Amino acid sequence: MITVLCANAGVDKTYEVPNFATGGYYHPASARTMAGGKGINVARALMALGQGLVLAGFAGGNNGRFISANLLEAGLKADLIGVAEESRVTINIIDREQRTQTRIDEVGPLVTPTELRRLRETWSRSLRSSAMGIIAGSAPRGVNLEFYADLIEDAHEIKKPVILDARDELLARAIPAKPTVISPNLNELQRLVRRQLSVPDGVVAAATDLIEQGVRMVLVTLGARGAIGMAASGGAWWAKPPAIERISSVGSGDAFIAGFAAGSMERRPFEERLRLAVACGAANAESAGACEITAERVAELLAQVTLDRLGGGGPQEESGEASK
Repeated sequence: MITVLCANAGVDKTYEVPNFATGGYYHPASARTMAGGKGINVARALMALGQGLVLAGFAGGNNGRFISANLLEAGLKADLIGVAEESRVTINIIDREQRTQTRIDEVGPLVTPTELRRLRETWSRSLRSSAMGIIAGSAPRGVNLEFYADLIEDAHEIKKPVILDARDELLARAIPAKPTVISPNLNELQRLVRRQLSVPDGVVAAATDLIEQGVRMVLVTLGARGAIGMAASGGAWWAKPPAIERISSVGSGDAFIAGFAAGSMERRPFEERLRLAVACGAANAESAGACEITAERVAELLAQVTLDRLGGGGPQEESGEASK
């Protein structure tokens, strides 16, 4: 089983609006509302890949009740902490004609120290019966910037690996806690190391620096160009997806994380986990809904993902740290 933490769960509303422009009045061609947040998206993709999981997070108000009901309907096991304030709403407008996306994200509820303590307790309790933990996404107001580092240290105490997908200060302050895996996109990595990075050499150099700080694996997503991954014991690789018709990038990074975690649970070699992750991200990009992937489509795309070996890292080994 995998424990997935989604501290900033919300309600995702997705509208398809042809030829969308600011200042107009539109009737969407389609609309959907579902529970969202990066951790929930990861959980949805993990379930599609056949992985058992439990989801931990916050849920507040009417939106929180919708989130809980939507997860239950989807068959996702969740242990959500009720909070006094309303969970956030995220709006995503997709324009297939112009191939654009417009996204509006609310910040999230204000959580209390007591609510925060209860979430940390839930995380630790669930991890004890899990093979690994995943921390994905932003945090609501009231969460201190060291919170993810604290969760990682809790996992280390019981010898459980953690995949971290966060950005900015939440990511930067978690690095000293030595997460097993981090997965920034290129822009997030550049902000983390405070410099522009070339692809692939600059990315490999930055990943090398992070591995020297104690991170075991660094996965850098590059959008339509795939992802570069580096492991302390498995070298560096660039996995490139096949050409597809891209509908929406929302959730592709989350599907990527789910694919890597699933590959870790199956004890695949590092580079094969990376290939599976890229196939999952590509499968997600073909749909307007976040992480509504199928194992069958992922398998089709996996056969078309190519791998290039890059410099850096030690001799190739099976990097099993993320599944211990």
